[in-house]
Formats: sequence, C-alpha cells, structure tokens
Amino acid sequence: MGTLKLNSTGKLDKGIHKCTGDEFIKAFCESDYRRKFKKALTDIFDYAVETNAKYLFIGGSFNTDETDPKDIDCLLVYDELSHIPRGSDRLIIGGIYLDIMFASMDNKEIVDSYIHLFTHSRFGQEVGIVQVELNKENDEWEIVQPGVERFEIIKAAYINREIIRLKEPTGILVTIHGLLSTGEWNKEIAPIASSQGWIIAPYIYKENTPNLLVNGNKRKEIVDDFRDWIFELQHRFDGKISVIAHSFGTYIIGAYLQGFETAPIKFNNIILTGSILNSDYDWERLRGKSVGKVLNEVAPEDVWVKLMPEKLKGLLKIDSLMGRSGTEGFKQKSTVIAQSTNSIFTHNNVIKRDVISYKWMPFLEANKNSLWEEQYNAIMKEFIPNLVEKYGKGNSN
Repeated sequence: MGTLKLNSTGKLDKGIHKCTGDEFIKAFCESDYRRKFKKALTDIFDYAVETNAKYLFIGGSFNTDETDPKDIDCLLVYDELSHIPRGSDRLIIGGIYLDIMFASMDNKEIVDSYIHLFTHSRFGQEVGIVQVELNKENDEWEIVQPGVERFEIIKAAYINREIIRLKEPTGILVTIHGLLSTGEWNKEIAPIASSQGWIIAPYIYKENTPNLLVNGNKRKEIVDDFRDWIFELQHRFDGKISVIAHSFGTYIIGAYLQGFETAPIKFNNIILTGSILNSDYDWERLRGKSVGKVLNEVAPEDVWVKLMPEKLKGLLKIDSLMGRSGTEGFKQKSTVIAQSTNSIFTHNNVIKRDVISYKWMPFLEANKNSLWEEQYNAIMKEFIPNLVEKYGKGNSN
C-alpha cells in the first residue's frame, strides 16, 4: 500500500498520514467495489487545487479495509473564510453526490475541531487520517486539542447535518436525436431524469439532413462516430447504459448493434420512438448479449415513418435496416421487446413530460436489471437441460 499502511485492525495508525493523490487512489481504490470512486476522488483533488485550497483531509471508513465503505469524509481548508467557494458544500463530483466540510485558517479552532473529530472513532478510539498533498509547501498539520465548547458545536453540526451519501448513479441515459434536429426535447428529459439520479448524455451528430437517408457513406460515418463516442462514454462513467432514440437515432442504435456479433458496449434498456428500423429487425439475437429490454412506441399516425421506405424506393438507396417499425411495430416475438400503440402520437409529439414521467421513467426503473436478468436466463436455459441430461438418467458421474 506504499506509504499508507493499515494496522492489524484494518485502520491507519493514529495521527496524520501525508500522501499524494495518486498514492491515496492506489492505496484505497484497487478493489472492484472501490475502483468506481477513482473519478470522484480525482475530481475532488482537482477541485481543491482549482479553488486554491490549502489543505485537504480525508477520514472515515474509506481509510480502512472495509470492503464497501459507505462514506468519505472530506475537509477542505482555505486561507481565509472569504476564499471558501459559495454554494459548494454539496457537490456533484464524477456523477456522485458528496458532502464536503469547509473551514479556513483564520478560524483555526474550527479546523482543529474537525481534525479531532476525524481522528477519533465514535467510541473514542484514536485513528489515522490522510492529508493529501496539494502543493509541496504543504506542511503536515499539527494536531491540537480544540476548545471543548467549539468542538461540541462542530460535533453537533457534523452529526446532525443532512448527509447525501456517496451513491452510484441510477445509470447513464443516452439520447439520440433525429434528422433536422439536435434534440431540443432533451430540455424535457434532462430535468426529469437527472432528478432521479441519471447521468444524461445526449449524442449529437452533424449534417443531420435528409441526405442521410440516401447517402450510405454518411450513414456509416455517423455510426462509426457513435461507436467511438459510446465506447469512450462507458469508460468515463460507471453505470448501466440505457438509450432513448428518436427517428434517425433509432437507425444509429440499430446499425451499431447489428454491426457486431456481440456489441462491445451493452445496453440495459432501449426506448424507441418514431422508429425507422425494419419491422423484421432481429432483437432476439441480441437478447442478453447486447440488450436487456426494448420499448417501441408505435404511432400509426406518424406520417414520416409511413414513408419508410416503400414510398421512397425510387429515391432511397435502400438500407435493409430501414423500415416502418414506428408505425407497424416489430413482427418478431421476443421477451426483449415491449410495444405500445397510441393513436395520439405523431412523429414529433411523443417526447413530452407526461410520457417521460409516467411511462418511460417507470419503464427504466422496472427494468433496471434487465440485461443481467436476460443474461442469467440464458445461462439457466443452457445449464438446466445439461443437468437433466447428465443426472436425469441416473448418471451419478
């Protein structure tokens, strides 16, 4: 663990342990569970430097050998009270909500009180804390006994504060717009989904004119760009990815998935509206491999999807993926597909607050483990017949 060594009780020895940010991450973020905190911690360190913090202390169960620590106690110390960033006591860092305590050198007794609090367990046992080096002139903080009255005030405020614990985001919600649009409807989706803990990630592509319907090379360029974008997105944020795709956006996600035997990036749930995918699209092949659940909004009155592709045969260089699943639905029977038909919908009036709040968000919540469940079902489907074949005939080997 480098310079940070845990004792036989799984904690740091009492006192202050100085280290760099990299050393802290290497010491405490190597397990599968803890690895997801790397981005959040890096953002905390960067934030401290960018806002000219003088000291950064980390305490709590994260500095122990607990497998799944529930909190990271952070204290940022500035030179003066006026230097503390306003409105920053609750930060969204790396997609994770985190409460951070702030203090300043011109109120040193408050800092001493927090340090005393961090260096003692709830039962009074002395424990170690970490001081992350923000600059090379950062001297080790000298631990002193704070005044009793001030300490009790700090302790009461700390214990009774409204805590938002570190928590995983609900998931990553990717939105893909259609032609002649940049997804203005994201202004409806973003506040609703983000209030429920989603990381919102709109994919916006250029040259989104009807020319894409006839230009196969341009379509390929966009799908390739989406391929790079979604791969990079998955490696920047932790969480299951779900998708809301509209019109040509349905073609993009369909072409991406169709291009692989098993796509590198898997999708928990996909919601399609104004879909221009062929009604014969093979979702069953992707079940449990690349996709968990698909909700297709079928709108028989969608005049634009009705034009795909039969009435444009003379104009389109037909792509076999294109079709009228947005008005006719998908023909294939598969547990991966859920379809809903509504005559009130047209091509552009689906993505509104009523549908987002009362249909799509509940669908995503109800199927939050859909990909895992389909993968499990696939394993059991293969595993159980093998057991029957092996043991059902009295074979004890």
